[in-house]
Amino acid sequence: MFPSHMSSKSLSSIKQGKQGGAILVMFTIGLFSLLAVAALALDGGHLLLNKGRLQNAVDSSVLYAAKILQNDGSLFQAREAATLILIQNLGFEENSELDTSIDLSSPDYNSTLVTSNIYIEFSEWPDPFIPVFDETSKYVRVRIENVGLDNFFAQIFNFNKTVRASAVAGKSTDIECLNKVVPMMVCGLNDEADYINPDTGLVEPFGLPLDTLYVMKTGSNQGTAIGPGNFQLLRLDGASGGADIRRALAGEFTPGSCVSPGDDVETEPGNSVGPVVQGLNTRFGMWQGGGLSSDTHKRDRNICQGDRIEVDNDGVIIPFTGGEAEYSHQDYLDDDEDLHCDIGDISTDATTSIGGRRELPVVVGLCDGMTNGANTITSLGTGCFFLTQQISQKGNEAHVVGEFVRVCSSAGSASLDPSFVSNTSTIVLYRDPDSPDS
Repeated sequence: MFPSHMSSKSLSSIKQGKQGGAILVMFTIGLFSLLAVAALALDGGHLLLNKGRLQNAVDSSVLYAAKILQNDGSLFQAREAATLILIQNLGFEENSELDTSIDLSSPDYNSTLVTSNIYIEFSEWPDPFIPVFDETSKYVRVRIENVGLDNFFAQIFNFNKTVRASAVAGKSTDIECLNKVVPMMVCGLNDEADYINPDTGLVEPFGLPLDTLYVMKTGSNQGTAIGPGNFQLLRLDGASGGADIRRALAGEFTPGSCVSPGDDVETEPGNSVGPVVQGLNTRFGMWQGGGLSSDTHKRDRNICQGDRIEVDNDGVIIPFTGGEAEYSHQDYLDDDEDLHCDIGDISTDATTSIGGRRELPVVVGLCDGMTNGANTITSLGTGCFFLTQQISQKGNEAHVVGEFVRVCSSAGSASLDPSFVSNTSTIVLYRDPDSPDS
């Protein structure tokens, strides 16, 4: 029983006060929860974004270091290369926050701890990765630790964001060769794939200037650096005679028809003008017999050509005069229609055309010009050449003119046979047990 002096109005006021206190508590809890969700969304997203950026930078850094090791570089050179690539990538605007948090000053390339953040280690095997100081190591790990990030709401919860990243890279297992080279060879002037001309300072792989036109096949009455009677055609595995040359030049590659640096390959005696013309011209939408058709050998989607490049009696390209210009590889990539493109030269019909048919992987060899007939040539590597124009036949001549674009990298998949041995491998990323994100 309530005291007589307390009215119903007073009782109502007391109840409202209690309810107001409960609402305040619930509001505080709700506000705290909203802040927690906001912190998780904003700071969590920010952390994951920079974690991914850091992992990408570490991946590119370790791949470059592994490439240095593959080319017989020292541990010092590999650490230096990895750090320089890291500095370059962190210099991009989107990585500015990481750049300010990673110590890049005064790197010590003779030590595993290159800087206070960066660790670069080496191992004889990718798994288990056991750090050693051995100059024969072919596997490298780059680790970046304790990279602090800006806080938004995280500091309210007494939490400071830091990220780390780690990656391992090195030589892959031997791979089955799938380079899909055409049975042709261009003679190199140097045995280095990364040769730098001391006079110009420009990279000239195998001593061949890039973005330059070359006669990849000469006529039957012209000399060749391989030797008289060879005409810069190759006899690839399983191939014999003009029919195989025709199909191979049209694009019928086989896994065994791959040539790696250091391999000895045989040349194909004879001129084989007809098969060369018929095979290569399918790439321009010309099918001239030999069982080749548009159903089995699509044309390139871009068959534009510039002014025709002529070759003199010595197999040397005749320089252009006036306003003439060839259709370059860059024009091809840009689908440039201003240089002598007719209607239909650039096709969008995927049933009859396909991209990349004018880009040919061609063996670059060390030629001495001394051997007559069938010969054995040492491969220096594979060059990617752009087929500048269709091939025309004039008697016993069929000049193939191409633009040297770049060195073709090895391609293929690792062999499933543990005893398989080849001269071909590549640089790959391995899973690093030290980093689940690697």
